[in-house]
Amino acid sequence: MHSLKGGGKKMYISALKIHNFRSIKDIEISCNRMVSLLGPNNHGKSNILAALEFALTTAAKPSSEDFFALRDENDNELWVEIAFRDLTEQELTTFNRYALSDGTVRIRKTAKLNGSSLEISYNGWREQPKEAWLQADNASALTTKEKLSSTPLKDLITSSGRITKGQIEEAQAEYIASHRDELSFELSLESGPLLGQRNVAGGVLPEFFLIPAVRDLTDEIKLKANTTFGRLMNRAVREMAQRDKRFADAQNLLENVVRALNERVGETSNELAKLEIGIEKELTTWGVRVAIEVTPPEIEKLFELGTSVQLDDGVRTSADRKGHGLQRALMFALLRAWSDALRSDRGALQEAEVVARKQSDTVIFALEEPELFLHPQAQRRLATSLRAIAETPQHQVLLCTHSTHFVDLSHYREVAIITKQESKVGSCCRQCTIDLFAGDDVAERKKRFSMAHWINPDRSEMFFARRVIFVEGETEKVAFPFIAEKIGVFDPDVSIIDCGSKHSLPLYLAIANAFQIPYLVIHDEDPLPDPIPNNWDEDKVKSAKHTFEQNTKIRDIVKKALGEQIIIQPDFERAFGVPKSQGDKKGKALAALEYFQNKKAQEIAQPLRGIVQQIYG
Repeated sequence: MHSLKGGGKKMYISALKIHNFRSIKDIEISCNRMVSLLGPNNHGKSNILAALEFALTTAAKPSSEDFFALRDENDNELWVEIAFRDLTEQELTTFNRYALSDGTVRIRKTAKLNGSSLEISYNGWREQPKEAWLQADNASALTTKEKLSSTPLKDLITSSGRITKGQIEEAQAEYIASHRDELSFELSLESGPLLGQRNVAGGVLPEFFLIPAVRDLTDEIKLKANTTFGRLMNRAVREMAQRDKRFADAQNLLENVVRALNERVGETSNELAKLEIGIEKELTTWGVRVAIEVTPPEIEKLFELGTSVQLDDGVRTSADRKGHGLQRALMFALLRAWSDALRSDRGALQEAEVVARKQSDTVIFALEEPELFLHPQAQRRLATSLRAIAETPQHQVLLCTHSTHFVDLSHYREVAIITKQESKVGSCCRQCTIDLFAGDDVAERKKRFSMAHWINPDRSEMFFARRVIFVEGETEKVAFPFIAEKIGVFDPDVSIIDCGSKHSLPLYLAIANAFQIPYLVIHDEDPLPDPIPNNWDEDKVKSAKHTFEQNTKIRDIVKKALGEQIIIQPDFERAFGVPKSQGDKKGKALAALEYFQNKKAQEIAQPLRGIVQQIYG
């Protein structure tokens, strides 16, 4: 076992493995505090969120139809394995026996088909010494003095009475801590249940909220214990109850009232006593005594029983009478407001006592197509809110989306592209977990990349395209699809990405290579004039040389299996006849559009037609 310090950290899922779940045979996903699952419809994105729900929600049980249909013969196990990182002191206390040397805790939930029945189990991975007498799974076998005396553990147990399994485990832990450098360890999945008890997992794992894309929102926003909205509200009330003395006072008052109702000082002390006597008389022949006892409800239940959400958009009605867009916005508004109001001042709360086992304070939100029913501006606001939640201590957000508003290209390590090319292989994941901007000028390149994103945030579209065309600027971005429409080869699944400048192209090519996105990069040659004009100073000459050298740099970055490079000589305007005077007057992009608008399809130069056909071919 390892003792990993968790002060100031916030637990989150750092890795996810799924085996034999629906469309997934085997998949592994590296997770940041925010994860964006992208990819075509029906390729497995939603199945990943459903697998998480199975792993973190004890009530979620798969059926035989949830097992990967094309799994290997005799492989009747479905499992989801989660690696947690950055545990708090409380979480480390709960999961101490599972703390691994890589700084993670790994928990697996398994469903096993056994004939017509289904066996569900939670197990943890443990690093244990190779010596059998130091392995926790063998602790029960050492509880006899004869067995114990054959191991060094005998010197660590001073009890003269009956030796328990707990004493053996404590002695093993003490010996391991004192002799760690002398021991060899091996990683194994425990054979027994998580934390030694069945059904304990639901009480200690992070709380999980799934907001699906397809569900009756009218039911989902009701304040019931089994709805997302109800669970969020109840959790919010619990949090408030912990910090607001009025909740405790109300609970005490309610308990006192109920206690008075249950008092039986005399036979007719109150109406309940009279009712008991009346019932007993009716049941005289049965010879029974009747006692009516009132149990005080938990204060949180009052909200579920007597709370409704009213919305006034000019007409005040309950939330279930509004449109789906507003209903879904209400769900997300509660999520965001709850995070702001109840988590922002978490540090101001009195530190809770660290106990042996307690539910993790981490809250994990999973959202399926959060863009549904929301207009673009609302999508942007929600995307900002979700990132703020992910950056709030002990929160994590996973979403699957088809909207570029929820993908930030500068956070490319959060992106996981899910595709399914072959049914027998199942859903696969493509992502980049390394820093693509390493090197001497890393700070400058990151700054330039971030600025380019702000200029055109739609560049995130590259993750959704069948093929990506990287160009230097706005002129090519608008001209190529315009010409493609004119000559009849346009394909909407091909995305043209304006990278802002020739110098930014290598940054985007690096991402395309990392995510294995097919691409074509098109840029000007920008040769140095010969001779160099007399009015060029040294800085201008140096800049022109640097721009020309990008041709070779880009060529070296292009991976032949994924991409191609086209160099336009000497540049787009001069190669295809766009008047420079019009570009100076109206802007290059508008000048190019007007120029090609006035030409018939057959009048467009063959070299340009060839490039456009190559783009969309």
